[in-house]
Amino acid sequence: MNKTTTESEMLNCIKAVQNGQTELFAKVLKTFDQAIINRIKSLNISKEDSEDLAQIIRYKLYKQVLTYDCQDTQSFAHCVNVIIKNVKIDYIRKIKSEKYHFHNSALTIDGNPFGEDLCLYEKVPDCHVKPLEESILIEQFLSYLLVEQRLTVFEVNIVKYVLEGQTKKEISERLNVPIKHIYNAQYRIKKKLNKSEIISALFDN
Repeated sequence: MNKTTTESEMLNCIKAVQNGQTELFAKVLKTFDQAIINRIKSLNISKEDSEDLAQIIRYKLYKQVLTYDCQDTQSFAHCVNVIIKNVKIDYIRKIKSEKYHFHNSALTIDGNPFGEDLCLYEKVPDCHVKPLEESILIEQFLSYLLVEQRLTVFEVNIVKYVLEGQTKKEISERLNVPIKHIYNAQYRIKKKLNKSEIISALFDN
């Protein structure tokens, strides 16, 4: 989030938009737009596709503003983070499907014993309570990383918190370790999973 806009100012803008002052959405968008553009750049795609993705994110951001609960303990910036991750992973899924005709299986982890239901792109949640089925799939996926991919418990916890939409700073605070340890662990995870496109989409902030 733009450091010149405080959380309280953001909430005031969101409340105003929800009350019909839709012109104030431009201020909300301005706060996040540069971060949206920068994180799309990590995909290394054409200018046209980048703009299409940015427009999709802006539209989803507007919908999120209209339905956001300003009493929620989860920050709006967190929801924006999840929206961006979801859009990027959906794009990767689409490109993989078109290029290789693998559809969902194109994005599964090699050797995944749990089948296509554990595709990594399905693991980034929306800003709502996860249904029981999704929670079970996530726990199965994390167990798979621990047992089959030989990630450490620390690394698996990082993946878990990333899937919840938390930033590196939030994860470092939650695990009570320096943020440098989070960067180092994410590097190791990328090397072990060897799925650069998907992992880059998850670990882009």
